[in-house]
Amino acid sequence: MPRLIAGRIITKSDLTGLENYCVAVGRVREIETLFKTSGLDKVLFGMQNRAMQTARQLAAEYGLSPVSRTRLGGAGTDDDDSDNPLMVR
Repeated sequence: MPRLIAGRIITKSDLTGLENYCVAVGRVREIETLFKTSGLDKVLFGMQNRAMQTARQLAAEYGLSPVSRTRLGGAGTDDDDSDNPLMVR
């Protein structure tokens, strides 16, 4: 994250939201593991669904999906020679 802040890709104020995104994605993965080992499918499904929704909303807010990057104007073009390390080609 320090490199992304130094490169002005994110700001320090973005860190809390990015942390929440990471927690939500981690929670989804933890619940997926529990699906395989417990009989709490109905309870776990609701928990996982809420975590996935939270992660999806945060990803959209921070431009972490192709659609949200397009809406934010950060999709770029094939001839874009930017040094943006988050730009996927």
